[in-house]
Amino acid sequence: MLRALGFLGQEVMGTMTTASSIAKENPTQRGLREQLLVHGWTWKSGGAVCGLGFGIVCPIVGSILTAIAWVTGPEWHGLNVQRDGTALLFLTIPLLIFGAHCLDLMDRPEKAGK
Repeated sequence: MLRALGFLGQEVMGTMTTASSIAKENPTQRGLREQLLVHGWTWKSGGAVCGLGFGIVCPIVGSILTAIAWVTGPEWHGLNVQRDGTALLFLTIPLLIFGAHCLDLMDRPEKAGK
């Protein structure tokens, strides 16, 4: 029984690996958070975070402003909410494209090395 468990973390017969040896391997860091930890903040990572972050926030805020414009009219407390909501809704796609482009630029050195 102990031989099958590899004597609790030791390798048996050279070809078997144990959980402790698998944990030592470090796979390639693929996510944005992991890229930031490895490479730090660059203009590419900042552009990716801003583009994707604002690309997600803009349609939400734009929808809220458009809904307010439907209820109260095009102006609300001196603000032109209908225009601003529409502008934020139109900014969604360019911001998402910019964020995705910055992510591609971050991955380019990894692809060149392979």
